[in-house]
Amino acid sequence: MIEAELKCRLTPDVRSKLNDYLGTMQWRGDVHNLDIYYDTASWELLRRAVFVRIRNQARLEFKFNEQAEQHHVHCTERTFPLTASGAAIEQINGLFASFLPAWHAASDVTTAITGNYLIELARIDNRREVYTDGLLEVSIDVVEGLGNFLEMEICCSETQEIEKALATLQRLAHDLRAEHIQVGYVELWLREHNLAAYQAGRYHL
Repeated sequence: MIEAELKCRLTPDVRSKLNDYLGTMQWRGDVHNLDIYYDTASWELLRRAVFVRIRNQARLEFKFNEQAEQHHVHCTERTFPLTASGAAIEQINGLFASFLPAWHAASDVTTAITGNYLIELARIDNRREVYTDGLLEVSIDVVEGLGNFLEMEICCSETQEIEKALATLQRLAHDLRAEHIQVGYVELWLREHNLAAYQAGRYHL
């Protein structure tokens, strides 16, 4: 799955304009996500713009840009249950090995993380309202310690669809007078709590 996405700060003016737009969308519910991101001690994943997280102590997720682009506007996402085994754990080991050449294959997710000395990079606590309109998903995020944000995304099945999806998101951001933030929540968190790691990453404000 490839996600085209834009993230913006949710100012009172943007929220006022957004309320009218949300009236035409379907409310999908409220979501609380606690994401714990992992990396090596030397930030090998962060340097390559690869993000590995455990979400809600239930799923292992990978987010990365296969074209290794400098713009934080689309990514490939792979998700596995935390209890993955068999073929799924083989895929997990394969993904890790493609980003970390010294990776040692493991039989379960916990052993994979501890046995390869991955450590916590950042912890993002996000309460979100989700709205949809066809393929478009709009989320209002309240992120602990970081503030309020608007995230808009469209899932694409093929790389060729990304440009069209991004154009749609950019038009919507323009209509809302919303300022696009060029980084994700991890970078915003690191900028506040671990400046050296932030500077080592690919994406910056």
